[in-house]
Amino acid sequence: MKINTKIENYVFDESTHKALFKLSSNNIITSIDSPISSGKEAITFLGHLEKTPLVAKIYKIETSKFKNMDQYIKGDFRFRNMSTDKRDMFMVWASKEFKNLTLALKYNVSCPVVIAREKNIIIMSFLGINDKSFPRLNEIDFDLDKIYPQLIDNYAKLLYGAKIVHADFSAFNILINPISQIISIIDMGQSVTYSHPKSKFFLKRDIINIVDFLSKKFPKIEITYDMFLEDLKKKKVELYGR
Repeated sequence: MKINTKIENYVFDESTHKALFKLSSNNIITSIDSPISSGKEAITFLGHLEKTPLVAKIYKIETSKFKNMDQYIKGDFRFRNMSTDKRDMFMVWASKEFKNLTLALKYNVSCPVVIAREKNIIIMSFLGINDKSFPRLNEIDFDLDKIYPQLIDNYAKLLYGAKIVHADFSAFNILINPISQIISIIDMGQSVTYSHPKSKFFLKRDIINIVDFLSKKFPKIEITYDMFLEDLKKKKVELYGR
């Protein structure tokens, strides 16, 4: 496994090194090259399998500052017996994102394709051109007539198909191909099942976040919370007939 020496100190403790070595031994990824983004709980790196670009999302077990993680896990039937140990919690968090993305893909949500998970590391497809990641929705001008239907379509598939609430749906967690204007939903570690006790709260917050962003971006176009929710329900009927 080739790791750029400039990024050795980000998150690569002994446990992470062992996990990366295993992924490399299994010919899943051969290099970690540069950081793409850094969040509260993880750092996302550009990596490669030979010449094919990939993403390695590595959860920062020792240095993470992400609080209140348990509110997104407790109540999820998939993780009933979760330990309160910080290291174990991050292993569960990585597993949770892997499961959420896998389920989203099953229902044709536009999101990264997950390839493998080893401990606190998720390997997934790279969304970008020439080793440069696509911009986030808040970083670029776009055609609302092209983007709004995609927002509705993808969230409806997530909510009514996969039965998952994103729980952090915002312009920061949506990538856009600047050429095709096709969006992709990212960061689903915090996403919860619809049966989760706080799912309705998270759903309301998701709608508020994205509608507020669109309203500010396009002040001359009326977009309301009720409108977004009604469009989701119409898409549900169109997709699933119920």
